[in-house]
Amino acid sequence: MRAARILLVYGTSYGQTERIARRIAGTLEGAGHDVSLQRGDLLPRALDRSAYDAVIVGASVIFGRHQRYIRRFLREQREWLTRVPSALFSVSGSAGAKAPNAHEAAGRAVETLLAETGWRPALVVMVAGAIAYRRYNPLLRYVMRRISQSTGRPTDTSRDHELTDWEQVTRFARECAALFGASVAAQRAPAPAAAPPPAGAGAAR
Repeated sequence: MRAARILLVYGTSYGQTERIARRIAGTLEGAGHDVSLQRGDLLPRALDRSAYDAVIVGASVIFGRHQRYIRRFLREQREWLTRVPSALFSVSGSAGAKAPNAHEAAGRAVETLLAETGWRPALVVMVAGAIAYRRYNPLLRYVMRRISQSTGRPTDTSRDHELTDWEQVTRFARECAALFGASVAAQRAPAPAAAPPPAGAGAAR
């Protein structure tokens, strides 16, 4: 497997998606890849796309939508993202809920993101995030508790609740490592030597 130069762009609202992004980056680096970890709303204005062989984008879902700056990044970079291997991890509370319809909500959020941006990543995973009750304002805390009641998620607002399956995160990172490594190896493989002409091919007839 060849080392790939990977841009990992993430959007986070309460910090859990950043933690997941850092776990993915660490796994990729452990596999020998070079990773540039960038928060989506802090990206440089002039992004040097030639510096990367592959892209991973991660974003969290708040009330059915991913971060606006991530959606903007995907629209602006869509042409580039169609040319390089890419992957998406979508983080939501719905992905970790017990109610079946909650998982459907997580899937709809991903479908909406891809439909409105036109992006088609090679790998997609939905990851459970966290319920950060202590970081929410009173109104959001009340709303999130009501949603949690209806979807089988924790409702104790005196503390935060982590729902992330870290083994799932590691598996996703390893899949990305294998995919991107294979892609880079194929791109950098030497062209096959031309076969010599058959004997007598150049003789006058």
